[in-house]
Order: sequence, then structure tokens, then C-alpha cells
Amino acid sequence: MVLRQSPTPVSPGLDRPGLELEIPEPALHLLAGLWVASCPTCGFQLTSARTQQRCERRAARRRCPVCFEG
Repeated sequence: MVLRQSPTPVSPGLDRPGLELEIPEPALHLLAGLWVASCPTCGFQLTSARTQQRCERRAARRRCPVCFEG
């Protein structure tokens, strides 16, 4: 008996080469001694941290849930 795997379904728009969603760099602000990273498009607060480097690292792993729904 031979088991065959079915191909993984892919959305029609995602299988084209060169089609990468560009995520804009988060905007960083220093507010009352706390660094805040927010979406540059809509202003949603992505993360906050005490140091700028930590805030940048945390924001790099997050996408805006408002702008990138779905």
C-alpha cells in the first residue's frame, strides 16, 4: 500500500515569486522614560520596553493586528 501526501493548499496570491508583504518599520517614541513602538500607519501600540534595543527587538516580531487583519 502506497501512501501519497496531498499537496498543501496555498492561497492563489501567495504562490507567486516576488510577492512579499512589506511590513513598515515601527515608529519608536520615548514617553516618560518608557520606549513605545507603534504602527506608523494607524498608530496602534505594538509593544513597550525600558530600553530602545529591547523595544526594537519586540516590535520586529509583531505585526499590526489592525492593518494586517486576516
